[in-house]
Amino acid sequence: MPRATHHKQSHKIFILLRTLILCVILFAFAFSSQFTRMQTSGLKVWFFDIGQGDATFIVTPNGKQILIDGGPDDTILQKLSSVMWPWDHSLDAIVVTHPDADHITGLVSVLQKFDVAEIYETGVRGGTPMIQALEKAIIEEQAKNKKVRENELYNWDGIQVFVYWPTDEAVKIEKDRNNTSIVLDLVYGETSILLTGDAEAIIETIVAPSVGDVDVLKVGHHGSKTSTSVRLLKAITPEAAVISDGKDNRYGHPHPIVLERLKEAGARILRTDLDGDILLVSDSVNYQISPAFLPF
Repeated sequence: MPRATHHKQSHKIFILLRTLILCVILFAFAFSSQFTRMQTSGLKVWFFDIGQGDATFIVTPNGKQILIDGGPDDTILQKLSSVMWPWDHSLDAIVVTHPDADHITGLVSVLQKFDVAEIYETGVRGGTPMIQALEKAIIEEQAKNKKVRENELYNWDGIQVFVYWPTDEAVKIEKDRNNTSIVLDLVYGETSILLTGDAEAIIETIVAPSVGDVDVLKVGHHGSKTSTSVRLLKAITPEAAVISDGKDNRYGHPHPIVLERLKEAGARILRTDLDGDILLVSDSVNYQISPAFLPF
């Protein structure tokens, strides 16, 4: 064999072996990171980077798993596979804050792929094909279905869940699905997280006096100027704010005025379009929130 040909073949083998070793190292790193996250005690809340939409995943101290909204497509399945064991195909609950496509599309796939024990929703419906697909998936799942209303209190494995919205009247009107959004305050010891769905300022004005101080605000409506009012921020004084939005989205979210309000309120801002997936971990006394790399 000519020396040049032999050299080329050896070089190709070297590149192949180097690539294989690199892949093994990356896989080991990803698996190790996943294992570490799964073993971390306390409350874990993932704010997934799923594009222009919403998906929040809660893991309680004893391992119960609750998904709040599912984003605008099937990306949620990849995200869940990154933070759950490969053989785990069950969820303790899903929450449908309101039936807009950027919140529910992924939930249809989740209901088809996972065994879901409980479904929390408002009961608000509509005539869109995606809403009809979700309704069909909910019926077929045969999970325990709970219609959520204001002033209810749930205990999710030691996590106190206070419901501030919607009222029966808001659900009956259904004029604006955004303003039928479920508004929840998750409280674990001294850590509190307010999730407002796509509720707008008019709803924030109603609920703000009852909420009180929170540590983290899940910014309403992806940072739209219709939400995250000055009145809300003054009432809850969040230390951190998470915005779930897609990179270069056509709505211009988050709006500059919302970013300015958050800065004036002294809140640290994290954004899925810039920071990717975001993870909050709490031991019930202290919490940490920061961007967290996921392999998918």
